[in-house]
Formats: sequence, C-alpha cells, structure tokens
Amino acid sequence: MLADRATRDAVAAPLSEPGAGMRQLQQFARKFIPVLMLVASRGSAIFAQFGAQLLVGTMAGAGALGALQLFTSWTCVAGEALGLGLPTRAMRLVSISYEQQQRQLILQTLRESGRKIIRLWLALVLLAALSAIFLLPAEDTSTWSDTSWLLIGAALAAPLFSLLRLCAESLKATGATLAAVTLESITSPLALLLVCGYCWLAGHTVITFTLAITFGLSLAITTVALRHRLKLQLAALPQPMQPANDSHALPKVERGDLFYLWGAGILSIGFLHLPFIVMPLYVDTAQIGVFAVAHKFINVITTLLLLLTAVYGPLFARCACQGNSQQLLALLRRTQLISTAVFLPVSLLLIALAELLAGLFGEDFGNLQNYMVILAAGHLVNAATGLSGVLMNMAGAASKELCTLIIAMVAALAGSAWVGPEYGATGLAIVFSSCIALKNIASYLLAMNLLKSIREQP
Repeated sequence: MLADRATRDAVAAPLSEPGAGMRQLQQFARKFIPVLMLVASRGSAIFAQFGAQLLVGTMAGAGALGALQLFTSWTCVAGEALGLGLPTRAMRLVSISYEQQQRQLILQTLRESGRKIIRLWLALVLLAALSAIFLLPAEDTSTWSDTSWLLIGAALAAPLFSLLRLCAESLKATGATLAAVTLESITSPLALLLVCGYCWLAGHTVITFTLAITFGLSLAITTVALRHRLKLQLAALPQPMQPANDSHALPKVERGDLFYLWGAGILSIGFLHLPFIVMPLYVDTAQIGVFAVAHKFINVITTLLLLLTAVYGPLFARCACQGNSQQLLALLRRTQLISTAVFLPVSLLLIALAELLAGLFGEDFGNLQNYMVILAAGHLVNAATGLSGVLMNMAGAASKELCTLIIAMVAALAGSAWVGPEYGATGLAIVFSSCIALKNIASYLLAMNLLKSIREQP
C-alpha cells in the first residue's frame, strides 16, 4: 500500500519540476524491484526443485522419487498438525504488532508458540514409545518395510517443519518477505541437488534413506536461518518503553478461533498432499513418482499463491483489523488477476513441453502429459479465485474456510475410494483436480459473503 501511495504521488508530481522524472523513476523502481526479486527468488526455487526431481528420477528411478514425495508429504502434514494453528496466528498477530513496533509482544508470541509445539511433540513421542514397548515387545525391526521407516522419519522431522512454518510466517509478517520466501523454498531442493551431485561424482547409489535424511536436515537448516533473520528484523525495532501488557497489546485470539486456524491449516496442507496419502492404497510407488512430477510442475500455481500469501496475508490482516472491506476486496481482486495471468501461460507451456520433459526423466514417465492436463484444469480455478481462503483466515473467519476444506476432503476421500480400485492413478488425478476446483469456488463465494457482511456493519 505504501508503494501504491508512492506511485500516485509520483504521477501527481508536476513534470515541469526539475528532477521530477528522475524521482518518478526512483519511486517506480522502489515499487517493482522488490516484486521482481520475489519472482526471481521463487523462480529459482522452482528450477532447483525441477533439478532435484530430475536427478532423483534419473539416478534412483520413479520408485525412489515416489518414496521421497511420500516422506515429504507425510512430514508436512504431521508438522502442520503439530503446529496447532500457531504459524497462521503468528502471521496475523505479528503483522499488527510489528506495525505498532511492539517488539516484546512479538518475541512473547514466538516463544510461547514454539514451546507449545515442542511440548506437544515430546508428549506424542513419549506416548508412541510407551505404546511400542507394551504392544510390540518382540517385534523384529528387520522385517519392517521402507514405508514403516519413512513414517517414523516423518514423525521425527515433523516438529522441524512446524518451527520452520512459525518462523517463516512471522518473518513475512515483519515485511522481510524476500528472505522468508527464499529460505523456505530453496534450501531443501538445493540440499537434494548437492547430495545427488556428490553421489553422482563419487559413483554412489542414491537410496531412499539418504534422500529422507537430506530433506530432514534441510528443514533444520532452514529453521535456524529463518530464526536468525527474524532476530535481525526485530533488532531494528526500538526498545520497549513500557510493559508488554499496555494499550497496544495484541488483539486476543479466542481459543475457538485458534482451533479453526489449526483445523484449516491441517486440512489445507493435507488436501494439498492428499494424493500422496491416498495413492499408496491403490497404485505402486513408480506411478506415484510419475504423478509427483506432474503435480510439482502444475503446482507452479501453488508456489505462486504461496508467494502471494507472503505479501498479501499481512495486508489482509491489517485491513480486516480496520474493517476496510473495500480495500480487502481490492486486494483479493489483485491476487486473482496476478495468479491467473501467471498460471495460464505457464501451464500451457508446461503441457506443450510435457513429452520433452518426460523424455528427460526416462521411459517410466510416459503418462506425464495426461496428469498435467488433468491437474491444470483444477488449478485454473484455484488461480481464478485468488487468495480467498487466506482472506478469511486473516479476517477472523477461519471457521468458514475450515468448512470448505472439510467438504472438499470428504468429497476427495469418497471419490478416491470409488474411483481408485478401478481407474488407478488417472482416475485419482481427476478426483483430486475436481475437488481442488470445488474447494476454491466455495472459498470464493464465502469470502464474497464475508466482505458483504463487513461492509454492512455500522
């Protein structure tokens, strides 16, 4: 919004004034250079992810790529469950308190949130350990499948993802969007590239265990880096002149609202990774690997929306706090325009190049184009509806967003059980794509109704 104001001022300045043209150029540069840097950062992450998938697919095959995707999905879903909705709440609260320069309130929020996540994880680990001792006293671990070890690894890596999300969302809320987006999106693929590159040079075989360990360590590295950058960002704020419980205290978040944020967060990321939770029931890891490549390519739109969330999430929170429905609608329209304008040409280009891309990965990836076309249809609706769900979460209507996710999740699970046994991966892809469209249409309609209710408030 500050950038928009600067642009209007620049246009209004008289051109006859000496140096007016140069000032306009500087103001436009200040507005667009950060956006271009964000796009460049996200684009670099996409290329890094593509390179990592290409190396894993060519060096270890579709099966290893599918196993890595399963481990990643399980870790993210479990980490979001451990997060208890605290990362999403942090973005909302930190964005408001940072604008008020309430450093201690931010630190208190982060400290308490981190402790809750760790305590919950330790309690669950202890419960699981006691259950294993009493229920599996004579179990021979040598008979465990790779899937069993992947599940254990995902449980151990889950708190790292939770803390990563907490630090990343808080850093975005302070305005350091570029640093947050870069660190959370590029560290893992770079780590996989380095490990695969080393194995290739050394002549070692890339195995699933190596890939899972690499991904887990990348989460730890990213969390530490985000936390350090957040400390630097907060250090720029002035030292507090009064206690944290003053009149500028953060708006209280009701326990019920936090529950809705938690539920929406779990279902949102669970819905994103649902194919890799359901597919093992009906198809083998090789088919999952092919689908994972198509899913990653078409999820350029998900990557874009993640970038837009980092920019517009704090803006939604501040406008909602002010009750400014007109500005909320303008922001939502802007996200619709940007995401659609980027998604259409990129998706069409990827579909056109699908056969060439499949050839790079190997003979196992022949169905890549079919999956890409199916998934693109659902994500086109995702792009056209913009950040409707984020708007509702930031405006205190997380319960409505949770309802849309529950409906879409139930529809996806029911459709998978009906289609999966007979139509396999292709049928499942159609179910997932249809449910993506259903969910986003419902979120958009509810967001419009929310804005109408805010506008009618006295």
